[in-house]
Amino acid sequence: MNHTDKPFMKPLSDLTLMDRFLFACAMEDPVILQMVLEIILDKEIHLKEWTQAEKELRTAPWLRSVRLDVISVDYEDNLYNTEVQKKNTGNLQKRSRFYQALIDSSLLAPGDTPTCQPDQVQ
Repeated sequence: MNHTDKPFMKPLSDLTLMDRFLFACAMEDPVILQMVLEIILDKEIHLKEWTQAEKELRTAPWLRSVRLDVISVDYEDNLYNTEVQKKNTGNLQKRSRFYQALIDSSLLAPGDTPTCQPDQVQ
C-alpha cells in the first residue's frame, strides 16, 4: 500500500521475473519453463504441455493449504514445482518440506504407502 492506502501497481515495463505476476505469466508457457529448468538443473528436460500457475494443494478443507507458483510434469512423469523467492523469510527449509509433503501425498492413491523406507532417504 502507498501513502493513500491504494494498492500500488508497477508499470509492466518495471516488472522482473521476481514479481509474482510476471513470473506466473512467463512460466505458464511450457517452452519458457522448460528452458529455465534446463538452465537450473543443467540437463535436458521435455515437459508435457501441461503447466499450471498458482496451483492450490489442500489435503482437507479444514487443513492448511499451499499455493504453488508453477507446477508441471515431464514425459518421464517427473513433477516440477518452480517457486520464486523474492526475500529470505527464514522459513524456506520448513516451507519447502511442507510443500514437498503435500505434493508427495497428492501423488499417492488412497491406501498406498510410499515405496521408500526411511533408511533409504538421503
